[in-house]
Amino acid sequence: MMKNIKNYIIIASVLFITNGLFTACETDFENPNNPTEDVVLGTKEGLYALATGIRQYYSVYALRQVIEAPGITTRELGVTNTFLNINELAKGGAELPAESGGITNPWVNILRAKGMAESLIEGANGIELSAGTKSGLVAYGNLFKAMCLGSLIEMFEQAPIDNSADGAAQFSDKATVLAKCIELLENARDMLSATPVSNDFKSAVLWSDFSLEKTVNAFLARYQLMATNYTEAVTAADAVLNSTDTTNSMWVYDANNQNPIWNRTVNSSDLNPQKNFGLLGAYLPETGDQRIDFYLGADAGNANADAGGQALSEMLGFFATSTTSIPIYLPGEMMLIKAEAYARQDDFVNAVIQINKVRQKNDDPLGVNANLPAWTGDVTSKEDILEEIYKNRCIELFLTGLRFEDSKRFHPNFVVPSAANTTNERNRNYYPYPSIERENNPNTPADPSI
Repeated sequence: MMKNIKNYIIIASVLFITNGLFTACETDFENPNNPTEDVVLGTKEGLYALATGIRQYYSVYALRQVIEAPGITTRELGVTNTFLNINELAKGGAELPAESGGITNPWVNILRAKGMAESLIEGANGIELSAGTKSGLVAYGNLFKAMCLGSLIEMFEQAPIDNSADGAAQFSDKATVLAKCIELLENARDMLSATPVSNDFKSAVLWSDFSLEKTVNAFLARYQLMATNYTEAVTAADAVLNSTDTTNSMWVYDANNQNPIWNRTVNSSDLNPQKNFGLLGAYLPETGDQRIDFYLGADAGNANADAGGQALSEMLGFFATSTTSIPIYLPGEMMLIKAEAYARQDDFVNAVIQINKVRQKNDDPLGVNANLPAWTGDVTSKEDILEEIYKNRCIELFLTGLRFEDSKRFHPNFVVPSAANTTNERNRNYYPYPSIERENNPNTPADPSI
């Protein structure tokens, strides 16, 4: 259960309007009952409250944006309502305008979470704390900032590494952003190794279904892979898979803080998962793949005709109920990171070993088991091995927010049509920058062509 969320999110919300929300809203009013920013950032208790507030805000609000927009863009989710924002995302291409809420919402919510993480890092470095408390708070802040940056650079061609109080943040390209993610996570990993977190920090901030060390290494593996640092990606993935800590890091929910994807699918008439994970042709899951029944339920009609009309399924898996926990990362992702890293270095033997670990898995701690036979493809073909990895990433990592990046990484030469096409693998390469950002930040880059 979440710790004192109601009180902590009120304290954390003080910082929502600092460190660069990238909006010019003038409807914020002073509330004498709220703590000041100095109180939040200037005391251990305030920093603990902020840390817990970041967790609540990210897991309920930002995570929805991390999953939903890319999920629509890459055909994981089908649109079942006439709301303009989600239909614009489904059409993509030139049909997605810069003023669409479908891209404004991810931009604002993820930047807001990132600003909170930046405030936590600043505060933890600015006051006297025990060594273990400081290492915990800074590592935790680094993790959340890296998570936010990684999600932004998946969706947008460039992103601001640091929020700016005056709204004029500088943008950086993908390579620079990924390098920053790696730097933040390596620093977090090294701090945790050199100075284990204090029991006080653990009891005040962390929760039972969360391993800070394993989560840092999991995201480090993810971003090392994206940055083409393959040896480092394998090392970080092994640090997760071989850890003696058996904790599976999860976002947990309760009646007041509900699973955000359940809320957008099962609990609404807006979205549903596409049948067969939205995959077509050679990427269709094999008969007997038990991941189908883990994630997808009975037939649930079809998406709107204008949004593609695709066949839909009921939502199961990590989004089945209002309080179902969502993995922060999946063990299968670490195996597939290793498989891809090996394949891209032409180590086909080890790549296929990792593929088969995923295909034949029947004891996954989270229940994501394919329980398939070993792969019978061409074990000497780099292209075939990578395609099998991509297919398994699409299925194993369903609705993790990763398919948009995966599609671009595995199929960089895929031609996104200029006209709306509702069955193609992805309907854009990057989103246009939201109008709200361009109107308030003179450093906003030109929009990508598609």
